[in-house]
Amino acid sequence: MTKCTGSLAELNSLPYIEGTLSAREIEQFEEHYFDCPVCLARLQAIQAVGLELARNPIALPAELEPRSRLGWPVWFWSAGAISAMLLVSVFTYKRIEVRPGKPTGALSQPQSPPQTQVPSQPAAKPVHLSQLADLTLPAFRLPNLRGESLDAHFEAGMKEYTNGNCSGTVAALAQVPAESGEARAAAFYSGACQMHLGDYASASQLLRNVANAGDSPQQEAALYELAQIALVGNDPATANAYLKRTIALRGDLEGKARKQRRRMTALTGQGNAVEGKNSEAK
Repeated sequence: MTKCTGSLAELNSLPYIEGTLSAREIEQFEEHYFDCPVCLARLQAIQAVGLELARNPIALPAELEPRSRLGWPVWFWSAGAISAMLLVSVFTYKRIEVRPGKPTGALSQPQSPPQTQVPSQPAAKPVHLSQLADLTLPAFRLPNLRGESLDAHFEAGMKEYTNGNCSGTVAALAQVPAESGEARAAAFYSGACQMHLGDYASASQLLRNVANAGDSPQQEAALYELAQIALVGNDPATANAYLKRTIALRGDLEGKARKQRRRMTALTGQGNAVEGKNSEAK
């Protein structure tokens, strides 16, 4: 059970969301709040306040109306950041409730005439993680065979791959023998093409075989591509698990996986919360 008081979130949440922290500070904060429910809750609360103010902006009197309206992030942090931080330091929000009250100053919500019925706000559209998915084909890296010739079917398949012909790639790579030295690479690039073609079930099977087979030049990329398929399926638990496995390998895709995990958390408020809900990626 965590003993964290949330002080790290109070110090870093606003600059983290505004993007003013250094890369090292971002990494340190993420490593903490991904595993700290107290700081994660406070970060989510600030995001929730911002979204609520975006949906229900506070009206200004005519004499104080600015000449041009600011976007909600800039307006919110300038006008409401201090009050939001005070609220977050006391409460862990599960939801934001707007309640009428007495005006307290120039920024108070003006009271509507008793006879005026305020229309209810439409329900927020559900967040779909597919907008975060990276579905670009991974670059082909020629294996170092120290002068050995490639399997003919693999070579033909990768020529189709470099030309962007995924259907031709899948057909050619399907003929690579299982005992071939290029079999694992063939499975990976075939899976990447199946994903590109929209056959996510076939792609997942091929990529899982590569990811779970152990250390190989394609293992890290297979885990990252599996995370993209999970995002397309709007499955944050599985996406989060695959991104964590990608990061743990400390390879070329570590930075992209960290950035995507951060964006997923900012979009859905889920990072630490999704862990343990889906065992497919373990």
